[in-house]
Amino acid sequence: MKLIKLAAPLMAFALVTGCASTSELNEVRSLAQQAMDAADQASQDANSAMNGANNAQACCQSNKARINRAFEDSMRK
Repeated sequence: MKLIKLAAPLMAFALVTGCASTSELNEVRSLAQQAMDAADQASQDANSAMNGANNAQACCQSNKARINRAFEDSMRK
């Protein structure tokens, strides 16, 4: 996340200075690629967390239904 915040100002600085050398451009490209890699990893982590949360929610709903059925059965007796 820090890389994303750092990459944008660096690219803007490179554009403002105008006479960026090849090595500077390669450095900016490298930072941008690192930022994209970090963002992709964060997205994968978020998707994994969402899947875990959805599985936990499904489990809770199943348990709630089972407990409600047991309660209703006990009230009928």
